[in-house]
Amino acid sequence: MTKKILFALMLFVLSGCGYHVAGKAGQMPGNIETLSIPIFTNSTLEPNVESVITSAFVNEFVTTVRVVDESTFMLEGTIKSYGLTPVSFSSSDVNQEYRLTVSMSLRIYDRQTGKVVWRDNDVVDTEDFSVNTADVAQTRDRETAALQKLSKDTARLVKERMLEGF
Repeated sequence: MTKKILFALMLFVLSGCGYHVAGKAGQMPGNIETLSIPIFTNSTLEPNVESVITSAFVNEFVTTVRVVDESTFMLEGTIKSYGLTPVSFSSSDVNQEYRLTVSMSLRIYDRQTGKVVWRDNDVVDTEDFSVNTADVAQTRDRETAALQKLSKDTARLVKERMLEGF
């Protein structure tokens, strides 16, 4: 009898403990079911960065909503900056690694009413990549791969924040 009471008391106490993230898990803002994602605006001097980033967002969001050419709701993005910063050097002061940093502003709005249902004007992400001082083309390929990874990771994180209501 004592074991049953102790077990019931333990279940009661433990069931009251729990952590959860506030927000509406699993729902897009405004219960969006379809979304159009036009090519992001590129305000940087880096060519084609908008294509890579937009493609990553389309690929990520297609798993949650129907991404279509024309929809009531539109995800607009503006790439505000694209920068490379040296982060590590050899003993002879030769750069060995760069950090790619991209910042953008994003918003989802209702095209019929103009109402913004979600916005983040300060989305920033980074990705590091190594430098091959003997082969500039290989370093450029690594930069492109870093941009692709950064874009994919950023799209996933943005979608997760939207789904959690942040």
